[in-house]
This record gives sequence, C-alpha cells and structure tokens, in this order.
Amino acid sequence: MKNAFLLTLFAFLGYFGAHAQIVYEDFEGGTSDLNWTAADGTYNGVLANPAPDAVNGSGFVGSYTKGMGFGYSLFWVPDLAQPLDLSEFSRFKLKVWCAEATPVLLKLEGTGQAVEKQAMITAANQWVELSFDLSKGENMDQLTKIIIFFDPGNDPSANTYYFDDLVAEKNENVIEDFETPSGITWTDLNGTYNGVVTNPDPNQINGSAMVGSFTNDPNSDYSFAFGTASAPLDLSTYNQFSIKLYAPKATQLLFKLEGGGQNKEFTKNVAVTNAWQEYNFDFSSAKDFTELDKILVVFSPGVSGSMDTFYIDDIVVSPQGSCEGVEADPEIIDDFDCMRNAIYGLGWDSLDVIKNPGPDALNTSPKVGRVRDRAGAGTEYYPLVISYANPIDLSERNQFGLKLWAPKAGTLLLKIEGGSSPKEVPVQVTELNKWVEYSVDFSDQVGKGHTRLVMFFNAGVNGEPGDIYYIDDIKLAARKGIVLEDFQGGVHLGWQALNQDDVLHGTFSGPVTNSSPNSVNNSTEVGCYSKGASPFSTLQGISLNNFDLSVYSQFNVDVLSPAGSDGAVVRMQLSSPTEGNKEVEAKITTSGQWETLSFDFSAFSAITDFGEVRLIFDPGTTAQNESWCIDNLTQTLTTVDPCVDVVPNTQIIDDFECQRNYDNIFYGASDLKVVNNSQITTENGSLKVGEYADPAGAGTEFAGIGFQLPAPPDLSLANQLEVQVYSPFDNVPFLFKLQSGDNVEVFDTLPEKNKWHTFSIDFSGAEGTAATQLVIFFNVLSPTGGGTYLVDNIRWRRAGYNGCVADQESANSTLNNFAYFNNNPYDGQTLEVADNPMPAGINTSSKAIKYVQSGSAPIFSGAFAQLDANVDFKGTKQIKTKVLMDHIGTFTMKVEEFGNPFPPVEITVPNTKMNEWEELTFDFSAVADDAKYSRLTVLVDLGSTGGGTDVVTYFDDIVIGEGACGIIGTFTPPTVAGMRVSPNPATDNLWVENFEGVSRIAVFNAYGQRLSMANTSNDTRTDVNISQLPAGIYTITGYNEQGVLVGNAKFIKQ
Repeated sequence: MKNAFLLTLFAFLGYFGAHAQIVYEDFEGGTSDLNWTAADGTYNGVLANPAPDAVNGSGFVGSYTKGMGFGYSLFWVPDLAQPLDLSEFSRFKLKVWCAEATPVLLKLEGTGQAVEKQAMITAANQWVELSFDLSKGENMDQLTKIIIFFDPGNDPSANTYYFDDLVAEKNENVIEDFETPSGITWTDLNGTYNGVVTNPDPNQINGSAMVGSFTNDPNSDYSFAFGTASAPLDLSTYNQFSIKLYAPKATQLLFKLEGGGQNKEFTKNVAVTNAWQEYNFDFSSAKDFTELDKILVVFSPGVSGSMDTFYIDDIVVSPQGSCEGVEADPEIIDDFDCMRNAIYGLGWDSLDVIKNPGPDALNTSPKVGRVRDRAGAGTEYYPLVISYANPIDLSERNQFGLKLWAPKAGTLLLKIEGGSSPKEVPVQVTELNKWVEYSVDFSDQVGKGHTRLVMFFNAGVNGEPGDIYYIDDIKLAARKGIVLEDFQGGVHLGWQALNQDDVLHGTFSGPVTNSSPNSVNNSTEVGCYSKGASPFSTLQGISLNNFDLSVYSQFNVDVLSPAGSDGAVVRMQLSSPTEGNKEVEAKITTSGQWETLSFDFSAFSAITDFGEVRLIFDPGTTAQNESWCIDNLTQTLTTVDPCVDVVPNTQIIDDFECQRNYDNIFYGASDLKVVNNSQITTENGSLKVGEYADPAGAGTEFAGIGFQLPAPPDLSLANQLEVQVYSPFDNVPFLFKLQSGDNVEVFDTLPEKNKWHTFSIDFSGAEGTAATQLVIFFNVLSPTGGGTYLVDNIRWRRAGYNGCVADQESANSTLNNFAYFNNNPYDGQTLEVADNPMPAGINTSSKAIKYVQSGSAPIFSGAFAQLDANVDFKGTKQIKTKVLMDHIGTFTMKVEEFGNPFPPVEITVPNTKMNEWEELTFDFSAVADDAKYSRLTVLVDLGSTGGGTDVVTYFDDIVIGEGACGIIGTFTPPTVAGMRVSPNPATDNLWVENFEGVSRIAVFNAYGQRLSMANTSNDTRTDVNISQLPAGIYTITGYNEQGVLVGNAKFIKQ
C-alpha cells in the first residue's frame, strides 16, 4: 500500500553512478500519491500512459488540461502533510508529454517562502524529462505547496499534458567517481597517473571501492593529474566543485580548470594525512567561461623532490543555491553555510554540519557545526584545529571568536600556535543551551608566525558520552574598539568628582557589584556615582595616556540610570589642555536598567591630547545623591548616525552634514570631499565641511563644483544664494551660475584669506528661471588655480529683513516662531498669532502676536524669533512696532546672534497709552555697520517680575529700517505710477522727472540687482550718470520717505 507523503527513498543507478532520490509522485498502481487539484483548468486524474517509450514506460500517468484564458492556470497540491526538505534533495525532475512543446514552471511555496524554476519541453508528442534546480530553497522550511504552471503566461493555450515521476535528487553532477565511465580521459603531465585502483583506506568521507591514483615526479615542482572532458563544462549554474583527496602528508592542493585560453585555479591547505578529506572550490567567478574542458589536480604545487602517491575521487559540481549573491565576509573562517574557508586538522572527524538546533536573535543561520566531544580518560584537552599553510596575518584581523551553544558550564579554551610561542586564553562558559558569542584578543601575536587556531570545549575536564557542542560563525575579526574601563578586578581610569570637589560634584565608588545585570551588561563589577549639589555635577575619569581618536572616534558606555529618567540627557566631555572641552550628548531611553549610550567624537579626531573623560548626568537638574552606574567604557569605530530624525530643509543645498539634499554633484565631484572642520569659529561652527582642491594648470580657469537640482529653484522669496568659503588666498574671484534651462551669472570676490567669508548672491532677478543646475566656480578665470578651499552651508535664503517684516497678514509677512524663554510655565512654547482684540486707530489688522507675561515671571523674561536671514537696516538703524498694552510699562526690542559674535543691542521704550494701539520706535544707531543679527527678541516690562496674574500684551507691524506696514507692504507691491525719463535710449546721462513724494531713486539691472541709488532732495528733476553701465535694459524706481515704492520706469542704455 502506498503512503501519500512519506515517500520512498531508494538508490538507483544512472549515468553519474549511484544516487539517492525521493519519489514524490509516480502514479503506480493507478493511484496518485499526492492530492492534485485543478483550481483552473481540469485535472483528468490517473490515466493509462498514452505513449510509453524509453523515457517513460510507466503504465499509469497523471493528466491535466490547461484552462483557456488563464496565463497561469493553477494546478497544484495545495496542502502537504509536512513541509518539503530541500536541504539535500533540491534537484526536481518531472516527465512530461504534450502535443506541443511549451515551457513548464515548477514552484514550491509556503508561508512567506517560495522557490521556482522554469524548463522547456524540447520535443512534442514524446516523453521528455525536465530538470528544475530548486537549490535556492535549500534553507526554506515552510514549503507545503507544489504548483505546476503548464505554458505559463500564455492565456489562449488549452493543451492537455501528461506527467509522471516527480522526483527529487541530490543537486549535483558527478563529473568523476572512478566507478563508472565518466567521459573524462585521465593522463599525466609530469608524474605518473596510476589509473583506477582500490580505495586504500575507506572512511566516513569516502567509502567508494575504486579511486584514482597519481604519483608525483620528484624532478618537477608541478606534477599534474590531467583530465580532459568530452565537452566543455557548463558552469553557468553548476559551479561549486568538490574533490575528495587522500594525502600521505600535509601540504597543499591546487585545483584548476582550463581550456580555449580560459582558466581559473584555487589552492587549498591540506592538513589531514592518511585519511580521506573533501575540499571545496567556488568557481562562480568563471560561470561565464564556455570553453573549460580540462581538469588539473596538483599535489604539493611548487615543491620539487616529492615522489608521493596521492589518491583522488568524487569530483562533483553543484549549484550555489541559496549562497548565490552572498557577499564574502573576509572575517569569516567558517559559517557552515556559504563561507566555508576553514581547513580542519586534528578533530576534523568530530565535526559535521547540521541544521541550526535553536535559531535566535544572535544566530539565525540555517546551518551550524556540530562537535561531538571525545569522551573518556585523556580527552580533557581534545582539540578542534583550523590549519593554515602559511603564517596567519594578524596585522589587522586578530580577534579570534565564534558563536557557541554549550550543553554544560566549563571553560572554552582558545589557542593560537605553530609560531614562536603559543598563546591560549580561557573563556568561562556560563550560559547554557543558547547561542553566545565569545572572542579573544590575539593582537599581541602579530608577526609570530602562527599557523593554527585551536578550540578546546570544556577544557581540562574529560568528556562524557553525549557531550555535543554547536558552533558557528568562526571568525578572525578586526578589533572593534578599545576597552578603556570595565571595572573587572579594579579600575583602569582615575575616577573622581570633578577636581575632587565631593560637595559640588558627588562621590564615586568602584568596582562594586552589579545590582541589575541584564542582556546589555551582565558584568559582575561596575562603577557607581552619586551626584553632588551642583546641577552640573560632573564625574571625571583621568587617563594616564591620551585618547587616540584617529581610528576609534566613538565612545560607548553602559549606563544604569535611576527609574523614571527616560529622556534625561547624559553629556560626555573629552577634555584637552590645548583645545578645551568637547562634548556630545545622548538620551536615556530605558531608565532603571542598563543600556549602551554612544557618543560620536569623530569631528574632533584631529585633537591628540584628550586625557580626561567627563560625564554629566541630567545636566541642569539638581539631584544630590542620585545614583548612576557605568560600565564598559570603550572606543570603537563610528556607528552613530547623527542625522537620525533630521527633517530635510530643501532650502539647504549642502551643509556637508545632515542636510545633503542635493548631493548629485555632476561637476567637480572628484575634487570635493567631506572633512572635519579644521577652522571652527563663531562665523562657522559646523563640525563637517566640504574640502575643495582647486585644480591647477591650463584649462582649469572654470574649475568648480556643480549641483544638479531636481527642479528649477523657487526664487520668489528665498532668492539669495548663501555660501561660506575659507580661502587660502586674498581677493579670489568667484562666479555663481544657474544654468541648464536659463543661464544667470553673478561674479563676486572673496576679499580675505584664512577666515570664513559668507557670500550672499542676489538671484532675485532670476525668479521664474528654468535652470536646473547650480555651479560655483572658484578662482574663476585664473590661469594658475590651485589651492585647497573649505566650503560650507550652501543654501538659499530670503533677502535680509527690511521694511515691514511682520504684519501677520500673509505667509511671507508673519513671524510665527516667537518662543518664550524664562517665562515659566510657558518656556519653550510658541507665541500665538491671534485675532486683533482692538482693530481700530492706527492698527486695523485682523491679526496680531499675543504675548503672555506669566504671573510668576522673573526679571528678563521674554520671547525670541530665529530669523531665516539677517536683519538688514539698509542704513536706517531703527525698528518700529505697534503695541497694545493694558498698563503703562516698557517694551524692549533686541537684536542678537547665537554665540554673540557681535554684541547684542537692546533698546527699551516706554509705552504711553493703555488699551489703545500705539507705535513705538527703537533707535538702533549703536549697531555696528558690519554686525549681523538673525535673532529678534522682545521683552515686556524688562526688570520687573510677575505680579501674580498673567498679563497680556499684543504687538504687530514690525518694521525694520524704513517702510511701513499696511495696504502697501514689502511682499504685496502696489500698482505704482510711471516715472518720466529722458533721453530713452540714453548713453551717458539720464534725466528723471520726479513727482511729489519721491525722496530717493535706485537703478536695477535685469536680474534685480541694485546698481546705484541717489537722494532726490525733493527736486523736481534728478540727473543720473549711467556711463559706467553696460548696454542693456534697466529699471529705475522711486521711493517715498517711508521707503515705500511709489514710481518706476524702464530705460535702455546704449
């Protein structure tokens, strides 16, 4: 009686010798083994074979008629009793008969998994056996459906198909096994091919009866066993070669394929003598070679004097399967899946490869190594040895480790040997029946000539029957960092309260017992700190040696914070006697338990005299005696992403940090790189900048950097291109150009070397441009060029704030980012743009800014707005605003810049009216001509504290310099009168006939750049010298005493 799913596993003889296979369906006896179902089309059941032949002489077969109109007519076994196992048997075969030669697609699928392959019926009206390589599913374990699509994708077809003998076999082609004719002709090239001989010593690797034998020629350093195939080998899919070798001594094995001028070879170490071993070679890099028809096997390549006889057998080739496309990891020695680079010596026969017995978060690998530890007396130090032919290179990768699943506690002893003096490191194994990763440091063994890595499981204790260890991901890795402090057995840094001031900065204890071990930190000993009386209580760690940040610039520390401190900041400072303190912050996310915080100091990697680390827990908060514990202070490679949660600002083209929004640099990209800012100043405090190496020599007159923009820039408001440059030369000409669609060029000069200069390039006249490229030319038109420039903060800004900047009537004239400070409980909140409570008198606006002075406000409370550009007084250093107050007090306006590169200036003016709008004027004549301010601050009743109840003040219509808010505003220009100019066209002088109210005039070019300005002194005619202007069309504008545009005209300069 046939079983429906527990299928027969048996041996059969074929062209390639004896193989095992699984028969899933053969319809013998007139019944089916599987539950075939036609979701589309018709399953005709089990029928007599319509055309028995040599390919299929079965009496019974299955039949299916494809559904017309279904490109993928579904015919399947929808629910197998248990998932298919493709780990070993992954080449499926199916016999098919059809009146038309069509494709057939075989697919296996299950929950979240699927693998498929298509094959072609090569002849109609006869049985054809199709082969499907499904090795990519070898690690899938949920395949419970078998699907066959006949003629997939062809809607009109409705053929009837007969099918039979769905089987799976080992997915390999045996090229040579010396048992049956293989089509390989063996000879020798130097040495002697001894032919097919009896296996000298069968073992679990090779139990074959017959093998090939070859003896080296002692007079040759390369003796070849030379095999020629009857046809070129096809490596397009099957390119993973293996060969079994019986070697009389430890040496090397060279395996080579060649033919038609193509060749590829690999060499492997031979560590085991007088026992069969299998060696694997990845020839996927030669998968496109089409003329390889020769196999060369060299024993002891490059060694003369050898007259050894060696034996070979079972040259087999397989597909890459699930390893196809897996990128090699140079640190992996053996992962028992796709990177099997280890050659095992002593202990090899205790190791085999099995499915992972317990996949978890640490180890999700489908396959691992199983070590059956020796049992009995004398087995306490039975090793598993990885052998190398040459000394192991430990110069970079010197951390030896593995993942281990241990059944019992004990000692894992890791050893390196074979060189001048061996070293071994014991590691305590305490976590059982789970994957744990262990690693030891062999960096002090560089250059000692070691050739073996050794693992002892439960070292020092005799093994017991049934002791099985699982291992995976054996690696020799680069050191991931430097351990500065782990408190194990003592302290390694000098920990103390800052300056030993225990009152202000608390006390430190360590090592102490870890009170709350978890998966982040299960160390037995840690350090703990109690905060002092200062809100900036500081723990200081002093090192005997300066920290080297050149490679490992990230500091990590495990922190155990007090319960309820989620969101609290931990500030780490590195202290340099020459550069001062540099600090980075991180936030607590899992209070009350250990977590690892990381601090990226890569911006300060050039500083070489950091000798102290300082930690400030929850800075600004007084919490005397509050306890914080630390452990595992390390330096590592940088892993922190400083740009997490940064929202792109599309006005910024490139700041070389987190706002790299237009990084398609189509011109000069090879001359530009991101570096640490070596010139941090108040003008530019960025940690990262661009470094531009200006090419020198002929043809470099227009060298620079060009950004490809995804669309033309919107220059309706943000039309000032701002660029910061640090130049090695004085008086450097620059050209800023919009191109590709329209060409707009602006020249400017960087005046002074060795300081940050901020360009502000006016592109307001290019509004509506179709240009999609921005190019910055350094030292333009210079025949020599050269020099290294720093460049940063390339962005669009609006023009400086002048005239009516805040009347709350339009998006462009609303300041909606005023934020309270020192005004508890409103600190940090944004001021409301509210309805005007009294739209009358001088202010009939519908909206105004509402300021609430807290009843408990201390002195110097207020609100500030960070502006998108600098305040631009345009020569008239004043600010006006309208205020509505319910009391007589004071109103203060202040201009300032973060970091105070320019002295802040604040002006206080008393109001004179209550419950009525009045305009106050603030005289800022004390502001220096070169000062730049981008922060506007307001304060109400400066110097007074809150009176117990909140007080509300409204302000509106902020005007900087000249101008006014109202119907005529900066961003809603009025229809103005035409001015009369003559002659027009003109060559040298232009006469402008002014009308009443014009106090000054200005000339602009076609790009909106102001070229000149003149006061009219209220004369009826003004003469303007235009002789210096190039030929073109210009605009002349007239303004009244409030700076409001009241007239304009165009003229032509000849």
